[in-house]
Amino acid sequence: MKTIYSSAFQDDAVVLLSLLHSAGIEGAIMADKMHSMNPLFSFSSMGFDIIVPDEAEEDALALAKDYRERKIKNHP
Repeated sequence: MKTIYSSAFQDDAVVLLSLLHSAGIEGAIMADKMHSMNPLFSFSSMGFDIIVPDEAEEDALALAKDYRERKIKNHP
């Protein structure tokens, strides 16, 4: 398994994981030391990592790069 993305916020990782699944790429979110502020907001002091199978790494990295670029472009 390869880590292709890390984020401090769970919602960011969930969005990218959903995009990966839509593209047919299996993956999972791994988190250490997760804290819940309320049911709608969680963060991890160590971050949330998205991992994918080794053979899907190249395609997953391309999707993650596109996601990052769109997120930055659309941020005011």
